[in-house]
Amino acid sequence: MPDLSYLLQLQRPAAGLSLREGYPRALMAGPHLSRFQGRGIEFDEVRPYQAGDDIRSMDWRVTARTGKPHTKLFREERERPAMLLLDMRPAMFFATHGALKAVVAGECASLLAWSIQHQGDRVGSMIFDASGADVHPIKPARGKRAVMRLLGNVVSHPYWQQRPEPAQESLLGILQRAAHVTPAGSLMMIVSDGRGLDDGSEAMLTRLLQHHSILFVCIYDSFEREMDDAGLLYASDGVAVQQIDSGRQQLRREHAERFARRHEILHRLEQRPGFVLIECATDDDPVTVLEGRLRRMR
Repeated sequence: MPDLSYLLQLQRPAAGLSLREGYPRALMAGPHLSRFQGRGIEFDEVRPYQAGDDIRSMDWRVTARTGKPHTKLFREERERPAMLLLDMRPAMFFATHGALKAVVAGECASLLAWSIQHQGDRVGSMIFDASGADVHPIKPARGKRAVMRLLGNVVSHPYWQQRPEPAQESLLGILQRAAHVTPAGSLMMIVSDGRGLDDGSEAMLTRLLQHHSILFVCIYDSFEREMDDAGLLYASDGVAVQQIDSGRQQLRREHAERFARRHEILHRLEQRPGFVLIECATDDDPVTVLEGRLRRMR
């Protein structure tokens, strides 16, 4: 179970995380395009062209109508809400190294939520369990209260104390639910092991990118990536116990292929503007992983 006092302490390192990477400024100045759409820009006004204006900001309709060159001006939006989706389905209660995937996910979610709070933006959250239903959804709001409610929901989740039910909802269903409650233009932060990623969920994430930026923190255990030949093993997802003969080469190959297919989808999505992937193992330090990945994006 995550330690609430530790999750509270994460607000200090979270202050150094930057999720405000800025809107792609191709229409404003410079060649740099950020992976995040940031707070965004909104149209302000049109004025006559001035020397030095970026030609990519030209308003060609007004230029054609008036016969004189005009430029569009934009201003930065005042805020960008964030919605955090935390996966607490049964498979998250697993690890062979380090902490349970659910524990690492809770720490990553806390860091991201504190970071948004430090930026002064609104943050909301949804926790999904075996049924796919969101547990105590929190609408985007400013201040520490929204983060504290998320932390409370993480540490008080019933799966820490009782045997979880078999998962009923696919990742696609979870994404569809989240799409209905996430404000347009949000930063959608998904903390999950990606179990259930398939063509349908990839298509859904692609559609979501038309309206949001997406930060996907994929939590995994090294056993999921590669199964060693260690004879008979017993594994549990919190619901059922399964005997695994790791000595079978075909079984190990199929096991690795399932993991590879899931991550192949994530890496394809990573090639799309507005999608950022961060991978964190159960024996990694979430603070170090998030700091390192976000720093490289600047």
